[in-house]
Amino acid sequence: MTDSHAIDEARAAIGRRRVIRDGLAPEAVAKLAVLMDAAPPEDLLPPTWHWIFFNRPVAEADQGADLHERTGLFLPAAPFPRRMWAAGEVTLHRPLMIGVPATQAITVADVAHKSGRTGEMCFVTLALEVEQEGAACIAETRTIVYRDRGSPEPALRAPGDPVPKGFSTHSDGKLFFYSAVTHNGHRIHWDRQFCREVEGYPDLVVHGPLMATELCEALRDGDEVGPCRYSYRVQAPVFTSTPVRIEPGTLGPDREGLIRRSDGVVSMIGRLRAL
Repeated sequence: MTDSHAIDEARAAIGRRRVIRDGLAPEAVAKLAVLMDAAPPEDLLPPTWHWIFFNRPVAEADQGADLHERTGLFLPAAPFPRRMWAAGEVTLHRPLMIGVPATQAITVADVAHKSGRTGEMCFVTLALEVEQEGAACIAETRTIVYRDRGSPEPALRAPGDPVPKGFSTHSDGKLFFYSAVTHNGHRIHWDRQFCREVEGYPDLVVHGPLMATELCEALRDGDEVGPCRYSYRVQAPVFTSTPVRIEPGTLGPDREGLIRRSDGVVSMIGRLRAL
């Protein structure tokens, strides 16, 4: 059981604020478009594409064992080592213009300690606001979950096993280049030895935001970028060995969809609503 001092220390981070400015370089947008197998947007960023920006470099002295910025510097001193991007909501008031500098303010909004069937967890909620040319463009909430190392998780298929019809897997290369374009050094996305021996995962972990963007793109179905609200939640992990398929549901002004694993487990749910 986590002691109350550790919980109080983590909650002391509530209210911390960090401001980051970014030029929204079109080159980064073009790289993400390749990963999404989509034509590069010409002028306006689609919802969730701003995640490739506002990512600060982290000095080696400030990195944790997983190569994220050490907790306790800005993010709370969570008492658990495993970190996952769990859920969020993005409200797009006004699309960001590519190549025009913008500012993102991040605030630690809440820290909650919970116990469930899988053990103790620490949920950190971040509130983010993005402005461009003096106008509010994006309001976002993001939930990060920290948990203890558990028992090793089994893989759904062995290397070389066929992928079921209608499903696909994420390649090592896709994870590598997504980590590169988002400046994400988290070792669970590129270091198999770290995944298996340290964190107890069977294979490389597919990025939560990568899947959230893939699901959002399926729900948008090529629509023009306009004011909208996109919410998503991770329900089960996906690894490079995990076959998945996107089920976008019925398209319309209020769309719901999901990402399903080949074992029938729903990995992510999402909802896109026009405003």
